[in-house]
Amino acid sequence: MEEYPEELRTPPVPLVALVGIPDLHAAISLYLHRESPPLNTLALPDFAKVPMIGGKERKPADARMPPPLGILKADWLSKHRTRMPAVLAVLFDRDQVYGDPAQWMQVCTHLDNIKGVIRGRNLKLVVAIVQPTTQSEVNEDRLTALRKRAEVDSKSCIIFVTHEPSEMKRSMARLGSIMGELATAFYREEGRRVKLRIEKKTYSSLELSVRYNFKVAVYAEFRRDWVAALKFYETAYSLLQEVITNTTMELQPVERVVEMKAVAEQLHFKVSTLLLHSGKESEAVRWFREHVAWFKKMVGPPEGTFLHLAWFSKQFQVFAELLQNSLAITSQPAALAPGLSERELQPGFYYQAAAAYMVRRRRTFEAELATFEEFEDGNVIDVLAGSRSEVGPPVYVGQASRLLKRGNDNHSQSPTGSEYMRHAILMEKGFHHSHVAIELLTKAHEHFKIMEAGRTIYLLGSEMGREYFAAKDYSNAKRLFGHVAGMYRKEAWVALLASALAYLRECARQLGLLQDYVEYSLELSTLPSIEGFLFGPELGPHAHLQKEMVQEEVLELLQGSTQVLSNEGDLALNVTDLQPVALEIDLVSPLRAVVSACVAFHNQTVKPGKATSLTIALLTHLPLPITLHEVEVLFNQPSCNFILGRNRAVLTSEGSELLATDSSPSEQDVTRVSDFDLQLQPRKWKRITVEITAEESGKLECMAVVVRVGPHATIQCQVESPASREGIPLWMFESGLDILPMADGALAEFGQKVIRVEEPEALVDIVLEAPSPALVGEAFPVRVEIRPMGHHILSGDLEVYFAPSTSGTLIPNQSLSSMSTPSPVEAELLVPAVPASVDLVGDESYVKFTGLVEVPEVKVGESWSTVVLVRWRDSEAVTLMSTFVYQAAESGHPGYQYRLHKSVFIECEEALSVGHRYMAPFRRDALLLGGLEANQAGKVTAAALALKESSILVVTFKNTSSLPLRLSSVGIEEADENKCVVRLSGGQGPAKLIKLGTDHLTEVTDKEGEMSINQLMGGIIVGADEVFTQLFWVQPLVASKALPVGTIFAKWQRGHNSMPSEVALLGTVESVAKFSFNAVTTRVQLSSILVESPPLVVTLDCPPHAVLGTAFTISIRVQNLTSTLQEIFFAVFDTTSFIFSGAHTDTVSILPRSTYSLSYRLVPVTSGMQQLPQVRLTSSWYSASFQPSSVSSQLFVFPSAPNLNAIQTQLSPLEEA
Repeated sequence: MEEYPEELRTPPVPLVALVGIPDLHAAISLYLHRESPPLNTLALPDFAKVPMIGGKERKPADARMPPPLGILKADWLSKHRTRMPAVLAVLFDRDQVYGDPAQWMQVCTHLDNIKGVIRGRNLKLVVAIVQPTTQSEVNEDRLTALRKRAEVDSKSCIIFVTHEPSEMKRSMARLGSIMGELATAFYREEGRRVKLRIEKKTYSSLELSVRYNFKVAVYAEFRRDWVAALKFYETAYSLLQEVITNTTMELQPVERVVEMKAVAEQLHFKVSTLLLHSGKESEAVRWFREHVAWFKKMVGPPEGTFLHLAWFSKQFQVFAELLQNSLAITSQPAALAPGLSERELQPGFYYQAAAAYMVRRRRTFEAELATFEEFEDGNVIDVLAGSRSEVGPPVYVGQASRLLKRGNDNHSQSPTGSEYMRHAILMEKGFHHSHVAIELLTKAHEHFKIMEAGRTIYLLGSEMGREYFAAKDYSNAKRLFGHVAGMYRKEAWVALLASALAYLRECARQLGLLQDYVEYSLELSTLPSIEGFLFGPELGPHAHLQKEMVQEEVLELLQGSTQVLSNEGDLALNVTDLQPVALEIDLVSPLRAVVSACVAFHNQTVKPGKATSLTIALLTHLPLPITLHEVEVLFNQPSCNFILGRNRAVLTSEGSELLATDSSPSEQDVTRVSDFDLQLQPRKWKRITVEITAEESGKLECMAVVVRVGPHATIQCQVESPASREGIPLWMFESGLDILPMADGALAEFGQKVIRVEEPEALVDIVLEAPSPALVGEAFPVRVEIRPMGHHILSGDLEVYFAPSTSGTLIPNQSLSSMSTPSPVEAELLVPAVPASVDLVGDESYVKFTGLVEVPEVKVGESWSTVVLVRWRDSEAVTLMSTFVYQAAESGHPGYQYRLHKSVFIECEEALSVGHRYMAPFRRDALLLGGLEANQAGKVTAAALALKESSILVVTFKNTSSLPLRLSSVGIEEADENKCVVRLSGGQGPAKLIKLGTDHLTEVTDKEGEMSINQLMGGIIVGADEVFTQLFWVQPLVASKALPVGTIFAKWQRGHNSMPSEVALLGTVESVAKFSFNAVTTRVQLSSILVESPPLVVTLDCPPHAVLGTAFTISIRVQNLTSTLQEIFFAVFDTTSFIFSGAHTDTVSILPRSTYSLSYRLVPVTSGMQQLPQVRLTSSWYSASFQPSSVSSQLFVFPSAPNLNAIQTQLSPLEEA
């Protein structure tokens, strides 16, 4: 569309002219251009330029018109848009109008000249008197004379003020309004004048009807009457069709056909633009469809076919751009009218069609150019390519340029038919058809990409690749065809894939890519059917291909018997030792159809050194038989690789047939077996059965088959198992294929390319001994013993590790490195860190065990053992595994590494459970406000203790294991003795270490030191589920919301009941005994406590026991520790066990820092453990109540007075015993 002139591409804008006072022209022009609708301005610098806007004298409407030499004048639309104004505005200064007579006469002269120029064209005139302000004096007589002289009414004669901004703006608006109205009136009158001529039909030529309707439509566009413009454009188009119908176009010269199409193109462009501008996309599409259908057969003479295709390509391209611009402006999608398809409303469809016609244009022109160069004289000058002085522009739309030196009229200046065609061919020769086609296809690709039309996108890619190929841009062509071929392989479109491969093959040839050329040629030759398919004339002599020819050519290239040249002959493809070809075919490669291999072992397992049968099946889809030079079979064990040959064989001393061919030094150890028929028939399985022997245990897998098709050409294909083989997609539905790769049905159904080579029997035993269960924290010994049972062990490696799970499942045939992965269990392997003669205690006694131990030579009948220690961090059962890899001295398998696995399941238990709780002193309670508030709010807080009051800490040690434990010492390490003091209950010193004995308790104040095994044999035995309790005094010295107390520690070891079996297990390994049963220290952090100063402390004074019926006295002392007076309300609750005297309820006042006592006289009436009367105290100041615990208010009542001296006498003999 950019090729069209601007006057055709854009809607016409009315043109007005200005003359006089040039200083105002720029401001007036800018204002008029911004008006709505806008006005274009032609500024005349002085009155001498006025004649240039005049025209020739017009003929009357009824004048007879001669037949025209053309249809539409080439410069008529441009002239009316840029040179022929509709309105002329004359600007006079007020001094010229109202000045002296000489100036007035000059004004009159200018007006007379202007009237003489515009009289023939009916040009509208506006006169403006320019004055600086509105206050300037106005001469009405002179103003009236001016209007009469100019022959204008009062509306067309205005005052234009310049020095007052607001008035100047109004003057501009008045001038623009008047000129717009006059311009509309001018174009309306011009349209009526032309329509009057059409109605009178004073002419006999239909060409003039086309011209007059075109002019009326243009005048309607000037006044923005789009409906009328569309009507007359359509009428002109219909009349043009009548002109063409009445003319035998086949007999017309090329230039006449080109002219008709050029006029039709302009009319069609106008109609399409107006339809799209009014939002009628469906009507525009229908109009375009009829337009191309009507002119499709209007080709003209054969030599101008490429011009016809160029015109058609341009129609599609321009309409695509118009539709794209319209859809970009429209917010809603276009409605689909009946009879139209959805693709016809997409610009990409028209871009694609334009590109298709451009391709046809190129191909047609190439044939025409060949004929032209063969029969035309190359020395003939192109007369239409001269300078401007010799060649002029055409007078009518679509006609050729004029030869100015040949005459004075249009007919004599027209070139001859041969001159016209010579110029057209030479101009077409310099046109870049492929580049334009690629641009059009790229635009179509962008539109279809938005629509996600995948297959159309690949079709466009294929067409772009062809154009790149035609432009000799082989790299881009190869890139595009590579993408396209992948899609066509997936969709199994054989014909389209064959076309893409043919282009790829030729691109590789032109680029000198040997490997790619071979791959594309082989894939092309293995397609199911490509006979008779036209790939495209761009391929030249390779446009018609046969699979057999392609195969023969590429095989001769691979065998080194020929070379392939590019079309220009500057590149040659050779297969040599410096440039070999090695193709690799995997299971998803498109070259699977060239050679595919299936292998199947006849057995599932085999012993080392024993032969087993292997069947190899080869298949090719090449159209002709192919003879292989060699077939090499590759395994994961390189010692099993072998080569099948077809040459003369020699017999070795061991009886195996080896091929007598040259090989590289690296191939000297590969077994070569000859005398095989290695000719592959098309689509027939070639089956070969061989015997192989595996020396290494484990998995034996056939990895690949390498076939040699030439001295320096090999094809390596990945093998498949018959049971899991998938067919080739392009050949799955073709008939005549030998489907089963194996003749044996069982092998074809269940055959695998993998076989298990059993390991030789290891004549060694591994013994793992462990006294389960183990305890968390202790160094648990595990004894590992190696016993030869028939093999003399030369050397070996023993690896001990944890299994990834507790199932004890063994994964055989794993290397030592694969086993040495971090253990996921909560345990670690240890060994002693020092020799046995050194006594150490604690974690310094051990180091982490790497898991690998070297085993020395062990003869048959001997044994070797070691001990590994295991320490648990959590009570989790584990499976301890050992792998022993060794070499034997027997000659059966020299150098073979035997592998043996053994595992043992070990359970682990938690040894001690340490608990603690805080208790108030017996019969002494304190009011702690913080603890009361937390209890009322339902919050769980730390234990609350009174400041500087001694509280009891009860620590329990429970044996949670199934074994008896020897508890040797317990204690508490204080966090800060200046903030909180912890003492042993009944002792005076701090309880840092308390040694436990069977009959005494020893308090030690110094730090923990070294202890021997004999010392650790002391302590107490705590049986399974038994609990040992120890009491401590805790006295906080500072107030705190979270005061750390310290850490409880307990040193323990296994009890004596479990010692003998463990000592027997260790045997003579004395160094392990010392480290296996040393004490384990368990540490538990005491929870922080809440410490606050109590306002009240209550103490109950009561005898230790009572006698039935005997009265006794109890006293309740309430101590006020605050500096304020405290009012205490107390209430005593009766009990059926006692009769008492004293106040039941009362309120008392306690002075600061003083004590108040409540005394009661009680008589027990029931014997046994009885509950004393409960006392509840309430502080009015703190609004808090508290009551001593029920345990502290219990008392034992004897039925009668006991004789305590007699009881002591009876217990003394028992204590001495």
